[in-house]
Amino acid sequence: MVRRVPAARPPLAAAAMADAAQLLAGSQPRYATVATALAAEILEGKRPVGTLLPTEQELGQSFGVSRSTVRQALRRLAELGLVASAQGVGTRVIADQPRGRYVLAVRSVTDVMGYAARTHLDIRGRGKVVADAALAERLGCEVGSHWVHVAGLRRAAEGRAAPISLCDLYIAEEFAEVAASPDLAMTPAYRLIAQRRGVPVETVQQDIAAIALDAAQAEVLGVAPGSPGLYIRRQFFAASGRLVEATTNIHAAADQFVYTLRLGGPEEG
Repeated sequence: MVRRVPAARPPLAAAAMADAAQLLAGSQPRYATVATALAAEILEGKRPVGTLLPTEQELGQSFGVSRSTVRQALRRLAELGLVASAQGVGTRVIADQPRGRYVLAVRSVTDVMGYAARTHLDIRGRGKVVADAALAERLGCEVGSHWVHVAGLRRAAEGRAAPISLCDLYIAEEFAEVAASPDLAMTPAYRLIAQRRGVPVETVQQDIAAIALDAAQAEVLGVAPGSPGLYIRRQFFAASGRLVEATTNIHAAADQFVYTLRLGGPEEG
């Protein structure tokens, strides 16, 4: 069993400031001004993680706005994942950069297969497993089949620290050397199987389901328990029809992950 723990956040970067500005853009001017100013102070380290913000009354006096305007600004900061409020305690800074958003644009099977190549897999554990009834249903494989399980966190390839998904790879045991390869962090398993064993993938099937994130999943993805999530399973089949790899990814849906599908027009006739 692999225990997943939240990854440490990196130091402040210009990209984080740009993300905050973009996500705050379009807000109504008065509370947007307050939210932007507070976000800038948090991102610059002037309000460290773990400290409490001034009270709504104090912020209202400081910015010359009403308490309702302050509350709107604090809600916007909470949506960015920068602060959290608790009754009787106040509003505490919980992060020094906004949660990122990853957009997966799919126009063809190549885009589906290229997802792993455009992201980084932070591997947290490996182990051999034999599929019981539950795992067989999850992967779409035969009961009793042998797999190597690789568990980890996927992050955007450009280096964002926040994970974009909880990832579980299951690679047919005969390709165990692929599961052990350090290249797996940046190279899709199916591609390594083709390169090293001469078994190319012929067909990919993808299934998507809406879920509610449990407490452990929500903690790693930086959202509240019960938040909406997307469960995506991908199955990779060789020309013989054999399943050589299956992956599952769990994403936080709100403000973090966007799945875009663009297809051509219907065929005539």
